[in-house]
Amino acid sequence: MSRPLAIDLCCKAGGVSMGLYQAGFDVIGVDIEPQPRYPFRFFQADALTFPLYGAAFVWASPHCQGYTALRHAPGAKGKPRQIQQFRDRMPADVLWAIENVEEAAWDMQDPITLCGSMFGLGAQGCRLQRHRLIESNFQINQPGCQHDDRPVIGIYGGHARRRAKSAGGRGTRDVWNGGHKAAASEAMGINWMTLGELSEAIPPAYAEFVGRAALAHIAKQISQAAE
Repeated sequence: MSRPLAIDLCCKAGGVSMGLYQAGFDVIGVDIEPQPRYPFRFFQADALTFPLYGAAFVWASPHCQGYTALRHAPGAKGKPRQIQQFRDRMPADVLWAIENVEEAAWDMQDPITLCGSMFGLGAQGCRLQRHRLIESNFQINQPGCQHDDRPVIGIYGGHARRRAKSAGGRGTRDVWNGGHKAAASEAMGINWMTLGELSEAIPPAYAEFVGRAALAHIAKQISQAAE
C-alpha cells in the first residue's frame, strides 16, 4: 500500500470505502456479515475487536436502527446503540470519524451534518437529502445544505421513493426510468450494489469530503513536525 491506510468499520458494501479511496487512501473494510460486492480488501470480523494497527484514519458506522423510530419495529427491536463503544476503542494517535443518523445526535459529540444536496446528488428530477451526522477528532468545516424545490428521492427498504415536498410527507413513485435500482444508483453515486445494499449505504461523496479533510490534517501535522 503506497497511500495512507484507512479502515472502514461496519463497511457493508463499501460506499464509505469508495469515498475514502477517491480521497486518497488505501482502504480495508470490516463487517460482521459477508460482503461479496465490497470493492476492496475485506475482513469478515467483529468491528469492535478488529485490530486497528497501521491505520492513518478509521471510520466507523455503528448500527443506526437502535437510534431511529424503527427501533421498535419487528426485526429492529433491541438493536444496540454502540456509538460510545466505537468512540472508546478509537486509537488516541489516529484520526477517526463516526457516522450515524440524525436521531443519534444525543449520543454524538459536536457532529457536523452532511447532505446529498451539498454534493449535487440526485436523480431524475429529484435531489438526494439523506442527512448523516459525522463526529470526528479533527476539524471538518460544516458545509451548508443546498435544498431546493425539487422533490427528495429517498432510498430505503429496497426501493427508491419520491418523497413529497411537504415536511415529512412521502409519496411513492413506483416507476423510474430504468427501474428503482437505476434511480437509486444514480442518486447515490454507486453502481455496484443491490437495492438492498444501496438502502444501507453512505454516498461515497460524503466519505470523500471527510477523507480529504483528514488528509489535509495529516499533511499539516507532517509539515509542522518537519519545521
